[in-house]
Amino acid sequence: MHTIRGARVLLALKTALAVAVSWAVAQRMPGVLDEYPYYAPLGAISAMYPTVFGSVRAGLQTVVGIALGIALAAGVLLVGEPNLLTVAVAVGLGVLLAGVRRLGAGAEYVPVGALFVLIVGGQDAGGFSVGFLVQMSVGVAIGLLVNALVFPPLDFRTARLQLDRLQGVVVDYLRDAAGELAEPGTTAGRDWQERNHALVKITAEVREAVDESAQSARGNPRVVLRRHRRGTDPGYASMLRLESVVFHLRGFTDALRELYDHRGHDWVIPTALSGRLAEAARSSADAVQAWSAGEDPGEAAERVRSLVGRLSAELTDPSGTEGRLVITAAQDLARLVAVLDPPTAPTEGSSAVTRE
Repeated sequence: MHTIRGARVLLALKTALAVAVSWAVAQRMPGVLDEYPYYAPLGAISAMYPTVFGSVRAGLQTVVGIALGIALAAGVLLVGEPNLLTVAVAVGLGVLLAGVRRLGAGAEYVPVGALFVLIVGGQDAGGFSVGFLVQMSVGVAIGLLVNALVFPPLDFRTARLQLDRLQGVVVDYLRDAAGELAEPGTTAGRDWQERNHALVKITAEVREAVDESAQSARGNPRVVLRRHRRGTDPGYASMLRLESVVFHLRGFTDALRELYDHRGHDWVIPTALSGRLAEAARSSADAVQAWSAGEDPGEAAERVRSLVGRLSAELTDPSGTEGRLVITAAQDLARLVAVLDPPTAPTEGSSAVTRE
């Protein structure tokens, strides 16, 4: 059973507050609006999302969806009185319109809005439509204000923890590969292909966490207050680099799989070459570890480049199948560390991303 997170508890409390305020305000609206106060709390609920930007988007989409539903009902009423046929036609058309992706959270309110106008509004469809739309809009506005002003959610910590998690997985993966190269069987015959699939899955999860953190910052008043300080980057720069690192790591282990004799449980290349690749993998892990800790990965990256150069020089048959695979594996490690420590400084106007 999953535990209820603090963010969900805060959202629940803010929703309850928004509903209470909207209900109190709705009962004091003038004229015909006072007859439909119960729609304001519904509007407040529809606008309460975990992020400020999400609330704005959902709230606006809800109002647009209701307006479309009302317009649809008005068109049906021009043809005839509400009956089984006209109600069915209105709802059917509403469901068709709800398929428009841009409506988002407001899609479900198109057929609902048309249905409410025709059935609940009845003979006073015009007055009901005004009350319904205005009260829902009031509730949406109150929900947006409450979400934006009362502890607006801003979560960068989750993204950073997930980035740290991915960095640790990459370091462990490289060290496991180095151990296997130095002494076959060290990793108990783990399938590199399966680990690559797992790595892709973890990378996707981290990307999602970073996207959610960025979403929490959009339109958030707390970001404006913290702009003069560090700590407002959701981690896109680090994510882009890690995605490149993972890409080259997968290429490296794909080459290793081709160099491994699964029947003999040994490498098909001389021990000297596998040992050199092991050193390069360990140094690559050191580079990632240093970069993750905010330290300079240059020394470890330079060791990798040096080892890759020596490997190429030591190959007796670089054009053979094994030779090409060794070069491929070595070059993937060189490219991996180049992501973290480019061998040459970026030229003026370069779009290179720096880690913060």
